Amino acid sequence: MSQLLIPSFNRSLFPAFLLAGIFFLFIPLSLRAQVNGPGTTGANFEKIGMGARAAGMGDSFAAVSDDATAMYWNPAGLVLARGTEFSLTHSEWLQGITDEYFAFSQNLKRDGAFGGALEYLGTGSFAGSLENADGSYGGVGNNINASTYMASAAYAQRLGNWFSGDFLRKSIVGIEVMAVGQNVANVGNSGIAFNIGYIYEAIRRTLFFTFVATDLGTDIQTFAEPLNANLGASLFSQNFLLKRAQNIIAVDIDGTIDSGLGFKIGDEYKINFDRNGIALRGGYEGDSLDYSVTNLTLGVGLYHSFDDFDASLDYAYVPYSVLGDTSRITLNIVIGGNPVPPLVSASALSASSFVLGPDKARIQIATRGDEAITKWKINILDDSGKLVRTVSGKGNPPDHYDWDGRDQTGELVPQGNYSVNAEATDDDDLTGRATPISFNAKWVPKPVPFSYTYGVSGDLLFESGKPDLLQSGYDVIQKAVAAIRAKFPNSIIQIAGHTDNVRVVPHAAFKDNQQLSLVRAQSVMAYLVRTGMNPNLLSAVGYGDTKPIAPNDSPENRAKNRRVELVVSGTVEVTADDLIAAGQQVMAQKNYKEALNDFLKAIQSDSRSAKAYHLAGDCYLTLGSKDQAVQAYALSLKYDPNNQTLRNWLNQYAPQSLVTPTTMAPSGTTPSGASNPASSAAPALPAIP
Repeated sequence: MSQLLIPSFNRSLFPAFLLAGIFFLFIPLSLRAQVNGPGTTGANFEKIGMGARAAGMGDSFAAVSDDATAMYWNPAGLVLARGTEFSLTHSEWLQGITDEYFAFSQNLKRDGAFGGALEYLGTGSFAGSLENADGSYGGVGNNINASTYMASAAYAQRLGNWFSGDFLRKSIVGIEVMAVGQNVANVGNSGIAFNIGYIYEAIRRTLFFTFVATDLGTDIQTFAEPLNANLGASLFSQNFLLKRAQNIIAVDIDGTIDSGLGFKIGDEYKINFDRNGIALRGGYEGDSLDYSVTNLTLGVGLYHSFDDFDASLDYAYVPYSVLGDTSRITLNIVIGGNPVPPLVSASALSASSFVLGPDKARIQIATRGDEAITKWKINILDDSGKLVRTVSGKGNPPDHYDWDGRDQTGELVPQGNYSVNAEATDDDDLTGRATPISFNAKWVPKPVPFSYTYGVSGDLLFESGKPDLLQSGYDVIQKAVAAIRAKFPNSIIQIAGHTDNVRVVPHAAFKDNQQLSLVRAQSVMAYLVRTGMNPNLLSAVGYGDTKPIAPNDSPENRAKNRRVELVVSGTVEVTADDLIAAGQQVMAQKNYKEALNDFLKAIQSDSRSAKAYHLAGDCYLTLGSKDQAVQAYALSLKYDPNNQTLRNWLNQYAPQSLVTPTTMAPSGTTPSGASNPASSAAPALPAIP
């Protein structure tokens, strides 16, 4: 059913409501002309307050009314009672009169609350008086007795569950219908009465204002029922003086048609510990009539929570001066009604694995509960339990949330497993949490540029000064090409010829070393085409003696410079994990320069990989470049701040890196003391963020 919509009430209407309540409070006094004071109304047992808890607080309970005895004090308070509650009160009243009262309440949460009550007051037997015909006293007659009874049913509702508006959300109304009867010396009569209650919850579970009108009904044996109007207020304080302690102070002003205005004030201080509790109560009640009795009240309550229900036993002592003392004892049983947090569910609307950057993880969120949702939060954690991102808001959560793979600072997270945790908090300040949803955030394999060089000795391929391949050279070239095809299919291959610095003899077939090296490279290229390689992927270049890899100062070194290099280049799609694994294998062989290249490419693929930065730093340190190692370590720690070992190392050897953000060296930078990787069969180093 769709919610009814009416204009929202302004809070300024509440003072007007109070003034109206005060006006109605004086209605009973205006009707007092119809009666002649105390004793001139019927069913006066209805004035005896029910419940030892209320009696201990001086009967200032209309604005408290959060248990089953709300059936007596304020039917609107049934909404504030918990679960299913039963209350049984025995009162030892004046002159041996006893009063028994039973009440129950059932909280229906958003659908309101209802309850019922029974009361019986008995005087016991006492001597009757005879009356002569002329109306004079005729002596003692037979024993007689008197009794009264009441049965009632009530319903209460928070208006905000039916209508919109802040004022109505804080408003609770209740109505109770009572069947009332009395029997004196076998002469009886009965009637019907109504109680109407209103509660304004100015501050949630803290400050309440109330108006109650009771005993609005028919006459009983020509006597009007004791019509009463009441204004009340109460203040609940949590953790008052002690942790888990609660204090309630309440004030009531009421007016009754036969006894006028009255004033009541009371306090309850409850201490909770483990599954037990104790409450101390005190109160003051009195009125302004000369014949009234002003009295202090005292009370105590004991509480215990069993596995299936809660129980309390309350006692109140209320003296009435020369009239005597009275006592009340009440047993309360509460079944269920313990606050239940809202039910929050979350489900994935997208695949459990998504690509960082272009994709998002979509989560559907739903809540269900008895109370209104006041706020929500979504926390995203990495696989170590560290908070990566949090988003929150007021009211109900959105029906879905899209996570773009970024952390709280707006950076894309490292690839890995993440959990999304949704929670919602209701009006009772209870928080429900959904089962976490897991997602795998990953970087797609990226095209990574590569350039590898396979060097072959020229003396194995050619006779001195000649460009034709030797038969033995065919086998060497075939092995090199097979390795290239296996690792880098469809790659571009540049065949580079190199010579030593010995000049070409006069009248030779070639004018210089550069021409000789070019023709030799072309010979190798021609052979590769004959073996089936795509000529569009091949090129030849001759460098002569311009790119030596060793000094030309000995026969052995000159032999090293006479060579043919197959320079393989292109791009390959690999993940950061693939590159890290390859780099670790090479690193285990102590080839730190080649391993460093793999780790730097891994950083290109996943710029937030703490592991790649750490391993690159290890390589830089081994190769003698401490500054670059520190930069790499600092970036690794940025993306893995829980690495205490790395933090300790930086704190000892490079404390400035923990204060000032660092960036890696630009592309092509090499460790100090190491040769340029590009000139030693290694690719140019990629840039590092």
